[in-house]
Amino acid sequence: MPENTEFIGLGYDQVLLVPGASNVLPYSVTLRTQLSENFELNIPLVSEAFGPETDTRVAPTALNGGLGVVAEQEDLSKQVASLQQVKETVVDTDKYPNALVDSQNHLRVAAEVWLVAGAETRVAALVNAGADAIFFYLHETLAKNTRDLIKQIRQAHPDLFIAVGVVEDQSIAAALYEAGADTILAGRPVESSLPNDITYPFLTVTMNIADVAAAYDNKSVIAVGGIHYSGDIVKAIAAGADATMVSDLLKGSVLESDGSFKEGDMSIDDAIFQTDGGLRAGMGYTGSQTIESLKLNAKIVQITDNGLRESHPHDVEITKQAPNYAKG
Repeated sequence: MPENTEFIGLGYDQVLLVPGASNVLPYSVTLRTQLSENFELNIPLVSEAFGPETDTRVAPTALNGGLGVVAEQEDLSKQVASLQQVKETVVDTDKYPNALVDSQNHLRVAAEVWLVAGAETRVAALVNAGADAIFFYLHETLAKNTRDLIKQIRQAHPDLFIAVGVVEDQSIAAALYEAGADTILAGRPVESSLPNDITYPFLTVTMNIADVAAAYDNKSVIAVGGIHYSGDIVKAIAAGADATMVSDLLKGSVLESDGSFKEGDMSIDDAIFQTDGGLRAGMGYTGSQTIESLKLNAKIVQITDNGLRESHPHDVEITKQAPNYAKG
């Protein structure tokens, strides 16, 4: 009988968190998360880069404690200028006590770089401009020359925080960690054979990559894709992620029952406030005082489609639509 190699896994909508005995109050939890020995976030949130138009999210995300990523542009000088504009900001920590800042009180900022020939030149320019982190993206399956390029950049910039993705395969994740990556972006890669729709097993992929990271010291995982509600962030971290990369949540957009998105009109500050609140509630629900304890102690149970419907508000008359939630 031929071996069945079909990948079976679960998405965030197919599971629920199991309530735990808890004396943890949501306001008392700590949202700080460690991504490497020398790099941490004040909240486990990274804003995804989708072209230059998303660069406006970088500073507000960092002011609220997360990490913003400046999008790659064909013209390197334009990407450098966008990064410098954020990096030159001197933060008033009395006004923004949770801001993600460096030792000089400037916002910490990341830059997006595609892993192609010549990437080392772009990285050098961005680091010289003040980039605190580089988020590398693979445009195809990992090859030896790409792995060697990561090693070269790691040797040239030993203190630079390096993230690489997007990866679903455990062996590729291990190779990237060994090449010098600090964190892996876990999600659906461009070459994936799995469906590019709501059935993609984002939670299982995150769990699998987290298992790989656990075998190394000071390595981490950032969950990418499938995160539409603050509850999905709680589930991603419970699955082993150290942080999550989001885009729709930062616009206040909500996922409709037909799979489309309804554009929101929330500010990024309000969207992050709502997201943090949901995360805090989930941590209290599971008895988790810290992100690390949520990773280690939270339990997840699979549910049916009917269970998903039951887990959302139902049989109630909505008098005012929430700004960041649509009934599925």
